[in-house]
Amino acid sequence: MPKLPKYVEIENYFKAKIESGELQADQPLPPESEICAKFSTSHMTVSRAMNELAVHGYTKRIKGKGTFADHRFQTKIKKNSVRTESITDMIRNAGLKPSAELIKYGIIKGKEAPEIASVLHVAEDDFLHYFIRTRYGSGSLICISYSYISQNILPTMDIKRLEGSLNQYIEELGIERSYGYMELGACLPSPEQAKLIGSNHVSLLRQTIMWNVNDEPFELTMHYFVGDKFTITQDKIMSQPGPSAVHDHVSEPLVK
Repeated sequence: MPKLPKYVEIENYFKAKIESGELQADQPLPPESEICAKFSTSHMTVSRAMNELAVHGYTKRIKGKGTFADHRFQTKIKKNSVRTESITDMIRNAGLKPSAELIKYGIIKGKEAPEIASVLHVAEDDFLHYFIRTRYGSGSLICISYSYISQNILPTMDIKRLEGSLNQYIEELGIERSYGYMELGACLPSPEQAKLIGSNHVSLLRQTIMWNVNDEPFELTMHYFVGDKFTITQDKIMSQPGPSAVHDHVSEPLVK
């Protein structure tokens, strides 16, 4: 069996402690320097493991205090997807014409969005591109997208391109994403979202983190899909007979 990357080893170590109750909610994790010494690794590797734990709901970071165990992972159902399809492609594959409208764009400091900045490795006084877009299929609202992109990796942005495919724009800039994470969870729209959607349908939160080719965090995007405009399919794949013969694969949301 191939050896796990060190950051995965650290992540699994703390997941086991939190899931078993050895580390209770709000109990502090050791300082990163101690974790570095325990696993004989760098601060960068430990930081990546801590980010993964936070994203999956196992820990939370409190500014000026450190990292603490969290039990949000117990309230979430998570599936790993083989691929992360762009919203533009998803809409186009449904036979609809994709379009986007830029609702808001700004540049914010990391300290204005500390949790996001922590995940994207952005310092308090460094900057993030932040923008909100509505996404349409043949004129019908499909979802609302909130995106944060590290200015450390993408210093400038052509705002006009945000009314098209963000994925295509990033690819044209020569930025290659090497890792993607997707999480699905149901939620009710906020008053602002309900106004944009024009209804109180339950929306699906799709949270995606993309990494660039050097494994540095690059983008965090949250898509809120309109509840009656998509569905999720799940395949059951039988392998060899036995108690664990059924395997799941959850696909991307499918636009109706």
